[in-house]
Amino acid sequence: MDNFQLVFVCTGNICRSPLAEGIMKDCILDEIESGGEPLPIKVSSAGTSAVDGFPASEYSVEAAARHGIDISAHRSTQLSDGIVNAADLILTMEPGHTAIIKQYWPGFENVYELKSYNSTTPLKILEMTVIDPIGMSLEIYLNVFDEIKQALDRISQSIFADARDNFAG
Repeated sequence: MDNFQLVFVCTGNICRSPLAEGIMKDCILDEIESGGEPLPIKVSSAGTSAVDGFPASEYSVEAAARHGIDISAHRSTQLSDGIVNAADLILTMEPGHTAIIKQYWPGFENVYELKSYNSTTPLKILEMTVIDPIGMSLEIYLNVFDEIKQALDRISQSIFADARDNFAG
C-alpha cells in the first residue's frame, strides 16, 4: 500500500516543523483510535536551511511534552530532492519557505503555508506565518504549538480524506 506523504517545512527543522510533525502524528493516532481504521499517511519534516542530525529545540520538546506528545527522538533533516519528489503535500511555516520550494523545485506545485491551506478566506502574509520561536521563551513556544495545533485541527480531516480516497488499499 502506498502512503500519502505529508511534509512540514520550516527553516532549521528544530522548532516549528518538528512540532507540526508531532502534532499531526498525534492527530492521526486520535483518528485511528476513534475509527479503528489505519490511515495510509506518512508524516515527516525538513528544513530549508537545516543541518542534518540536530535534535528538536529544548522548548519544542517541552511544549510538545506538555500536550502529551514526545518529539525527543526528532533529528533535523535538510530539505532535498528526494523529500520533495516523494511528497504529495508540503506545508510550510511561512511564505518564504514556500517561495524557496517553488524556486528550487518549480515542478512541485502542491506546496502551501500551513495556515493558508484550505482556507476559505485570503490571508495576509503575517497571518500565513507561524513565527520562528528560536531563542525565545517557553511561553512563545507554547503559543506556537497552539497556533500549529489550531491549523491542523482545521485541516486534518481533509488531509485524512485525501489519503483515504487516493492511497488506500
